[in-house]
Amino acid sequence: MSDQSSIKPSAKTDSWENEGGSIAPFDLAMSLGVTRRMTETYSVGGYRYTNLTDAIAQARRMAKLESELL
Repeated sequence: MSDQSSIKPSAKTDSWENEGGSIAPFDLAMSLGVTRRMTETYSVGGYRYTNLTDAIAQARRMAKLESELL
């Protein structure tokens, strides 16, 4: 079995690695002014809402419909 540390990369690979490789997506996004925001979401009956008031209104409509069907 050969020692992997003794294997030298080709000139083509070596020159690419010396260029610094690619920019990480997060770093690239930040350099372009892209901002990250965490958003709360509320799920009701398979639907998603970012507004709690809308989610509550849908839950009430669903509860009312369910009680009418019984």
